[in-house]
Amino acid sequence: MTDESVTEDADLSTVVDLLDDDHARTILVATSAEPRSASELSDRCGVSVSTIYRRVDRLTAADLLEEQTRPRADGHHDTVYVSTLERFELAIRDGDLTWRIERRGEDVADQLSRLWGNF
Repeated sequence: MTDESVTEDADLSTVVDLLDDDHARTILVATSAEPRSASELSDRCGVSVSTIYRRVDRLTAADLLEEQTRPRADGHHDTVYVSTLERFELAIRDGDLTWRIERRGEDVADQLSRLWGNF
């Protein structure tokens, strides 16, 4: 089994478990369009904010979601979340299982660092 571009913390079973969860998928889809707060995600998913935070923690730990700060006009700020997942690919060919995750905003240096860390 090969994992070509995944951090050491996120193994295949973790990613598949997350993608198998309806709320986690909804969070990833919603935050791929625009940054959203936990409250906005709660409304979108129809679940409590504490449920959203549990999913956000798991998605962030797997490097599929990142936290950002959104300034407001009143001088305060909101914590919002943005999906880093661009593409997830699983292939079974010639007796081998390979998988790959592409993340948004990842440049060549990030990819090389990740690959170097796998050696």
